[in-house]
Amino acid sequence: MAGFRWGMVGSSGWADHTFGPAITHARGNRLVAVLGSKAKGAAAYAERHALEASYIDLKRFLAHPELDAVWVASPPDLHRQQVLAALKAGKHVLCEKPMAVTVADCKAMVRAAAAARRELCIGFNNRAQPTLQKLAKRVASGHFGTALDARVQVYYPYPSAPPAWRQNRTRSGGWAIGDIGTHLLDVLCWMMNSTPKAAYGHLTNECWGFKTDDHAQVGVTFKNGAIGSITACTGAAGGAPRVEFYGTAGYFILRGGLFGAAGDLEIGLKGKEATTEKIIACDTYQNEVELFSAQARGRTRALATGADGATNIGLVAAARGW
Repeated sequence: MAGFRWGMVGSSGWADHTFGPAITHARGNRLVAVLGSKAKGAAAYAERHALEASYIDLKRFLAHPELDAVWVASPPDLHRQQVLAALKAGKHVLCEKPMAVTVADCKAMVRAAAAARRELCIGFNNRAQPTLQKLAKRVASGHFGTALDARVQVYYPYPSAPPAWRQNRTRSGGWAIGDIGTHLLDVLCWMMNSTPKAAYGHLTNECWGFKTDDHAQVGVTFKNGAIGSITACTGAAGGAPRVEFYGTAGYFILRGGLFGAAGDLEIGLKGKEATTEKIIACDTYQNEVELFSAQARGRTRALATGADGATNIGLVAAARGW
């Protein structure tokens, strides 16, 4: 019964092949229960991950003995109901991205977390990448001077069509922008160390032809006077992920590195020769679990908050225009 005890909302996809193992491998953490949409699927998940119980009823799931936290890994249109119920039941919550489809839903979740005095974090796992953590601290300390511009891009051509809910605007809030773009906007805002002021976007579906976007370009202006942009694509090839930051005193370019992948980091300061170092791969999801359990105990403040998630969806909404 020892350790930080988790319940998983979702019994397939990422909840199965990535999130469940991340909890299992995280020090001091244990996955003990799952909530699924169908009894057979939930039971199979429980067997695969050696859990204490499986459920299809949210209330019974949240009443599972000594449950400390819930990882909400369901489609975005279900997040508000499930997160509010978990917080009301006294559980800490790690809510997958995108936080919700609308800003109003996000704000309701933030208010509920404050009222319940429980931790609400959003699953932007790049916040648990050590290299990005160090770069964010360097930016905040003024190492690269005053921020001027930043860019983040990921081209990931899906090998097959996504689940039906990702093709539905009402359920997903957008495909490329909600699946990948929301991550990139979080990295952009984190690296910029400033509050976004406005966003504009151009979303298309030329690659797959679904009603949801498969290519999203978003521009963001910040209150510190800097500008930034992200490109997220789920249908075309574009090489390794890339994060660029340019300040008045220096720059960095991270090729690869996002989502725990290996890569290389180039850093240049004005008047000095640029340096390059290799970035080793890491499990950002396992790191995220360990950071979350520590954050729930008041030991650190490393992950994206509910407020960060609400700001993120505000940018997504501005970019998509609805």
